[in-house]
Amino acid sequence: MDPIGGGRMIAIRDQIMTDAEACLQGKAAEIEVMPSGDPMQFDALHIYDDGQRPDQRTETGSQRQGMTLSIEGFVEDAGGRAALTRLNALYAATVTAIFAMADASLLIEDIEEGDMRINRVPLGSTHRLAFSIDFLITFPTRRGDPTAT
Repeated sequence: MDPIGGGRMIAIRDQIMTDAEACLQGKAAEIEVMPSGDPMQFDALHIYDDGQRPDQRTETGSQRQGMTLSIEGFVEDAGGRAALTRLNALYAATVTAIFAMADASLLIEDIEEGDMRINRVPLGSTHRLAFSIDFLITFPTRRGDPTAT
């Protein structure tokens, strides 16, 4: 990996976040990683790094991690049914893009789609809906070095 400011190396998990952000470009008007507030544009996709846990499948000198990536999608429309249709289309585009990213990546060993939750977002008179979906991304690192495979 290339060094970044201060001579630090890029962690594989950070590269996975960069790849996730890139693969979702064009799927929504707003794409943001670890946002600090509500969407400013609709449709919107917000990407969150929810940490990782070690996977028990290890080999000498390597460690597998299970990184949880959560994505929230937001839509708005004049009618409830129309908003739900848009939400489902955004969900489908998101899942397709994340799995395509995983298939093309040399860093990712496996990806599993987790739970999806749908919520109504009470912001004004417009119908706004949101979904949140989790992905478990398994990737290997060299034991003791999260920047190397």
